[in-house]
Amino acid sequence: MRSNNLLKVKPDALPEGFSVRFYEPGDEIHWARIQYEVGEFYSIEDALKCFSHYLDYEDELRKRQVYIVDDTTNTPVATATAWYSELDGKEIGVVHALSCLPSYQALGLGRIAATYMMECFHKVMPESEVWLDTQTWSYKAIGIYLDLGFVPVKTATFNETANEYEKARNAMKDKMRADVYKKFCEEELY
Repeated sequence: MRSNNLLKVKPDALPEGFSVRFYEPGDEIHWARIQYEVGEFYSIEDALKCFSHYLDYEDELRKRQVYIVDDTTNTPVATATAWYSELDGKEIGVVHALSCLPSYQALGLGRIAATYMMECFHKVMPESEVWLDTQTWSYKAIGIYLDLGFVPVKTATFNETANEYEKARNAMKDKMRADVYKKFCEEELY
């Protein structure tokens, strides 16, 4: 999916008992736990290995990685990262790991994390388009992305991940709400 990064969305109010903050040293364990619990990795250790590439860019993390925190436990429960890459010789924004712990889903926290992430893109990369890749089992997140101005891409790619738009469209037909599926299928494709 791709966004021209022009749509500015104000984050919804956080539910009572939650706050938002940016990366702090030690958050890698929270990030790894969240990613493991949503099924992105087979173990927390695998997730920590993946996170290790961020550690060379700690100053960037402090501007680009958002956490939604359960204030009763002071524990991050959702996260999103406004990262970057290069495409055709120019810098682009790349969504990394929008995730919310399963026990906290349906509270709107993933959507709030995503809107804060988009604010990060507006601040640190205001002229750059933003790309993401996702999988069909993340169909709820795809609805969030559509609301934030992302559109599906039919053939284009920004990394080595294969573009399986048609396969994804067919797989999500019976999973997504009808209105979200219609929007997914009707948006302008690149």
